[in-house]
Amino acid sequence: MEQMTPQSESAEQAALISTLRLVDSVMRIFARSDIGPPPDVQSRPAIYAGNHRSLADLLLASIAFHSWGLPIRPLVASSYFRKPVIGPLLGRLRCIPVGGSEALELATAEIQAGWSVAIMPEGRVVPVEDWKADGVGQLRSGVGRLALETGLPVVATGASGTEAFWPRGATGPRVRPWRRYPLAVRSEVVGVIDAGSPREATEVVRTALVRCVERADTATELMRQSR
Repeated sequence: MEQMTPQSESAEQAALISTLRLVDSVMRIFARSDIGPPPDVQSRPAIYAGNHRSLADLLLASIAFHSWGLPIRPLVASSYFRKPVIGPLLGRLRCIPVGGSEALELATAEIQAGWSVAIMPEGRVVPVEDWKADGVGQLRSGVGRLALETGLPVVATGASGTEAFWPRGATGPRVRPWRRYPLAVRSEVVGVIDAGSPREATEVVRTALVRCVERADTATELMRQSR
């Protein structure tokens, strides 16, 4: 992949931030969002690892990235790019279409081009029964491998509330303007991971992710109580 020139990088990032702003504005109609402070990452780019309870996680991630002022590109299964409505939006959000074993190679290429990337290492929208124990499902080891091979800092990002806004298996979100859904994000800078294997590195990420999700779940519960 060609390295972005400063001019093309600036233009692409500006276009992405503009789309993030649009998603944020539209989502304000349907949801109340509590986004924690931006992660204090000392170097760019970075790897953002989040939990995956709902297809709305991407919408909430867009709100968070806009709030933080960070142009971050999520990895998304290529099949979603062929769907009406959501497909064109994924393109405008500069999401990276991936499938199978090529995902890490594509992520690495975009990192080398100067982009931060977001990955959902559970690898699927996780059923409630698989995450109810501590808020997070089982992670695939790809995130650990990516962290070790690139040597980049990792940021854990825990999302809450999307599972009610767009339940797993539903064809679309529950649009109720008179009932704005509480959504929350909390993050933690894990930093550069020093581990003996991708699986060990993945466990480091998961431990941080559990902490973030717990804080995000607490935030959405407080928002519900304050209605």
